[in-house]
Amino acid sequence: MKKFIALLTAATLFASMTVSAAPSPSAAAISASGTSASSEGFRNTSDESAAAARGMSAGEYYNNAIVSTPGVANAMPVGQGGKIIINGVATNLTATLAKVDKATAESAKAQAGALGGTLLNVVKVGFPGANYNTATINFYLKGLANGAKVAVKQLVNGVWVDVEVVEVRADHVVLNLVNSGAVAFVQLP
Repeated sequence: MKKFIALLTAATLFASMTVSAAPSPSAAAISASGTSASSEGFRNTSDESAAAARGMSAGEYYNNAIVSTPGVANAMPVGQGGKIIINGVATNLTATLAKVDKATAESAKAQAGALGGTLLNVVKVGFPGANYNTATINFYLKGLANGAKVAVKQLVNGVWVDVEVVEVRADHVVLNLVNSGAVAFVQLP
């Protein structure tokens, strides 16, 4: 009986003890390592930082797409997946997309209005490491109707210039770009 009471008392003491977790590394230590997963859907803090520099969410960053643009109501999602033709030669290059600031979006809306159209979206396009005169690039515009009339403008040195539209088909606009920078897609009546 004494053994039973002793075991019962020990079990009660053990069960009622406060358990403390070991201290966790600081956020700075995790950020410095660049390997911690983010609560916002990023695989690591390095990807999160790269996306932040381009103004993108995790979904936009990993899909190389711009879903929403500041100042553009009902922006049509724009994506780009690769197979760009550089100076007439097919490549496996992919353009990088980034969000534009609100002032650029407002300027693009003014351009769309001047054309009598509606701004579908405006995105910043870059070609890291590409040396080119002309880049033929296929943009995916989710929801664009087959046969839609689309004009495209690009902001070059502070001036919106016309971009050659090669083809428009359902969900796609193919362009010949000669510069990096903001590209505005305008649907015409």
